[in-house]
Amino acid sequence: MNGPRDLIATIFDKADKVSRKAREDRYALTTFIDPDLVFLDGKGSRITVLDHGQRRSLIDASAGVSTKNIGYGNDMVKRAMRNILREYKDFTGYPHHDMENDIALNLAWILAELTPLKAEREVVFGNSGAEGIEAAIKLCYNARAKSSSRVGRRRRDFVACFGAFHGRTLGALSLTCSKPIQREFYPINAFPTNHMLFPAKHPYFVYDDDGEVQYIDYTPNEYLEELKKACRKGKIDIDSVNAVVFELIQGEGGINVASKEAIQDLVKFFKENGVYVVVDEIQTGLGRTGKLFAFEYFNIEPDVIVLGKSLAHGFPFSAVVYDHRMGWTERGRQSSTYAGSLIGSAIAIEAVKQIVAEGLPQRAYSLGDKVLGPALRTIAQDYPEVVHSVRGIGLMHGIEFWNPNTRRPATLFRNEVVLEARKRGVLFLDAGISTIRITPPLTIGSDGENKRRNELGTVIDVLAESIRAVKRKMKQIK
Repeated sequence: MNGPRDLIATIFDKADKVSRKAREDRYALTTFIDPDLVFLDGKGSRITVLDHGQRRSLIDASAGVSTKNIGYGNDMVKRAMRNILREYKDFTGYPHHDMENDIALNLAWILAELTPLKAEREVVFGNSGAEGIEAAIKLCYNARAKSSSRVGRRRRDFVACFGAFHGRTLGALSLTCSKPIQREFYPINAFPTNHMLFPAKHPYFVYDDDGEVQYIDYTPNEYLEELKKACRKGKIDIDSVNAVVFELIQGEGGINVASKEAIQDLVKFFKENGVYVVVDEIQTGLGRTGKLFAFEYFNIEPDVIVLGKSLAHGFPFSAVVYDHRMGWTERGRQSSTYAGSLIGSAIAIEAVKQIVAEGLPQRAYSLGDKVLGPALRTIAQDYPEVVHSVRGIGLMHGIEFWNPNTRRPATLFRNEVVLEARKRGVLFLDAGISTIRITPPLTIGSDGENKRRNELGTVIDVLAESIRAVKRKMKQIK
């Protein structure tokens, strides 16, 4: 290689001509579904993929891990992007942490106004859900540092839930506790963290601190009693706890839905003891559960909420909305080079606007309440020998599998159902230990609107057919 032209010819021009295997050998093993499944394009609720080299169309029942609330290939989002490209010579703009732009300011105002908190709100942006969680952690420490109370300033600990997923950066990973592989080999003591049982309104399987599977079946008041017991025994020093971080429906943890009574009791206990409440709405937020924010179901008042995923239609973007009294008063304490970019902010404004204008939260609730939920419960009744439970709200549902004789989760059975469904044209993602998550785009076609585009009906039918097929094939449920 003698110069730039040689580099272009031998590397850049060659990149899409070498074999896929040669390119994969240079790429980190980060794919979760199947290295032989390659995304090509998407429109509405469907994606086009290469599946073991074969071009196929699949209904995506995961909405790109809940990023595509308004569907793939959204024309209004593309128009918003074109407007930025047309109006600005540089579509990313100057790094927002050093120079503001009007589009990011507009988005901050919109999110602050939409968030139903009593306190005056402020907003800070990031590039991912994990970065949003990191900002929320720093925000809580910042608020304590401003405290005039010595007790307030020494609050260093955090509390999160078993089964929680809050991201993979080291701060967020200290809170994450949904699967052992996510934490193994990494330092998970970025700050002192205690984990408590997630206050679900249903029984569920979860990994404990040692990576062992536990079956949890508590009444709502038992969760608070367990927390108080941990405080009495010194496992949790409540006077040292800075903040508690919740998902109100655990996504990666298995679509576990919080008990309204239990979550209200826990939030009241934490607030009475001077603990900040952070709600992770990265997956549940912006209409998926039938409300703009999931915390609206629970009649609680968080101090901080974190948004991501569908906020900017899958574009790397997140936002933290918080009580302004907690905020940074000195420039430079929190920043991120690409946060609040022109194009990301424009996409987010359009995505949120569509969700509100088209009534997608209400649509999600209706489809979940009248179509998806009842259909999944029928499947559970038809296959009690493999289905443990169905739970969810709106278009965020899960179906958990087990062997009732051994009372153990049926992880392998779940995995086989996912593979069988893909053969039949539907992409499902796993969640938790033995759950399939059903989180399609909020725009997914349904029978009541257009019989030729009854995609939700197809998702349900394929799930039932796949369970039946795997049940015939597997001699032992495990």
